[in-house]
Amino acid sequence: MSTDRKVNEENETTNNKMVQGTFWMTFGSIFSRLLGALYIIPWNALMGSTDAANTANALYSIGYTPYQLFLSIGIAGFPAAMSKQVAQYNAKNQYRTGIDIFKKSMFFMFLTGAVSAALMYGLAPMIAENSPAASPEDGALVIRALAPALLLVPGMSLMRGFFQGYQDMVPSAISQVFEQIGRVVYLLGATYIVMQLLDGNIATAVAHSTFAAFVGAIVAAIILLFYYKKKMAEYQPLIANSEPSSNIQTTAAIKSMLQESIPFILIGSGITFAKLIDQVTFKPMMENLTNYSGKEIEDLFGLFSFNADKLIMIIVSLAVGMATAAVPLIAAEFTKGNFRVLQSQVREIIQLFAFIMLPASLGMMIVSEPIYNVFYPLHPVGPTLLAVSALMSIVLGLFTVLGSILQSLSRHKTMISYLLVGLVVKAIMQYPMLALFDTAGALVATTIGFIVTVLLSGWKIYHLTHFGMVDTLKKTGKILTVALVMTVCAFIALKASMLVIPIDRKLTALVVVAIVAAVGGFVYLFLTLKLRIADDILGAKANGLRRKMRIK
Repeated sequence: MSTDRKVNEENETTNNKMVQGTFWMTFGSIFSRLLGALYIIPWNALMGSTDAANTANALYSIGYTPYQLFLSIGIAGFPAAMSKQVAQYNAKNQYRTGIDIFKKSMFFMFLTGAVSAALMYGLAPMIAENSPAASPEDGALVIRALAPALLLVPGMSLMRGFFQGYQDMVPSAISQVFEQIGRVVYLLGATYIVMQLLDGNIATAVAHSTFAAFVGAIVAAIILLFYYKKKMAEYQPLIANSEPSSNIQTTAAIKSMLQESIPFILIGSGITFAKLIDQVTFKPMMENLTNYSGKEIEDLFGLFSFNADKLIMIIVSLAVGMATAAVPLIAAEFTKGNFRVLQSQVREIIQLFAFIMLPASLGMMIVSEPIYNVFYPLHPVGPTLLAVSALMSIVLGLFTVLGSILQSLSRHKTMISYLLVGLVVKAIMQYPMLALFDTAGALVATTIGFIVTVLLSGWKIYHLTHFGMVDTLKKTGKILTVALVMTVCAFIALKASMLVIPIDRKLTALVVVAIVAAVGGFVYLFLTLKLRIADDILGAKANGLRRKMRIK
């Protein structure tokens, strides 16, 4: 077999794995994110009034932002490092070593989870005091209700990383789905009891809503343990034929993971750090720049940090799915020294990102008003903040993907430095952007900061892999052009629909969203198939779709 043919076959195999892995991780992420957004409708209704709903949303956001940071500390970057290490050892036929590393790392996960839970519980009053909450006591209650989840989630995440090292994304995806179902069922049930049957205290209802993360974690842990038992039986032939493990080898691997964990924490928390900058600076800066009352500032903070964020994270989860699927594949090829395959993978994931993220983000921007009205009470500023957030999600998603690629190439320190530069730019731009654009300025500052990080990361990846930037940019440019045409068609469909269908009610707003999504989706699919753009992403399936749609 010729070298070129062998490389092409390897390209096809790894690209198929990446697409399949992306599908499962995206499925799990999108379903859980979508359910995590849909529950907002009945949850806000249970609060009783628009004012109460806005207060609840702001309180919820104040709890979840520090939780995400403490979760990163508890996880300690081990799941991503585990995925990378297992993939590397499997590539060298050292399956037994990967399993030994996983088992010994699980104890460390429980330890870091307990420490982070204790820290979050103890620091809750101080965090709440420096957040835009009407009552620091309420903020502390909500934050502390999240601490128990930190005891379980790190171990669960490590197990997901172990499966991902085998390029097996199904357990992670399915456990995510059931985790979210368990969380939402408890959240809505507890909120109903507190708000409708008991005292109706908003802070108590929100505290139960955040405690639901622990309930969801229990459900996910049960699912993951079931898959672990099942998959270990499937992996036995690989383990039986693998090279023997040794304590020295395993210890060295765990030390390596510890060294890699800090970079994974920092990079994985990049978006959370930006949110923390908002949480700490938004209130004092807005008090200095405007005449808004404390309650108005709290509500505005909730509009972009909770309402808009809940919806755009559905889109960002697309990028998270791609990044999660890419890490073990790129790490394995990097370990083997297959640079031609590696170049193909980098091009593939960037094009896949553009193919999915651009229409999703631009589409949400177009339907920002009706889709906001579907999920939340009517608000004059809310849809605008959602539109700006939708555009920002492109940059945040690209940061996630490029950051994962650099980490797979073992360039952790480089990526950390790029992230720090971006966060410094975000912090510097915060005040002037708030002065220029009011509340939306916080989102603009985040976008500018992460654009800087993305440009630096992309340039470094090019120098490391020489993946063919010109060709990649040309294909990405074609995808962008089609996405912009789709955006124009979707905008026309939106305006035409709004002439006959009001969007001030949830059901009719949902109808408008469905119409616009159908028009935009058809235009995008038709043009990408007609111009053969989809072929690079969908492969042979593109021909089948063309036949079904009678496209020549």
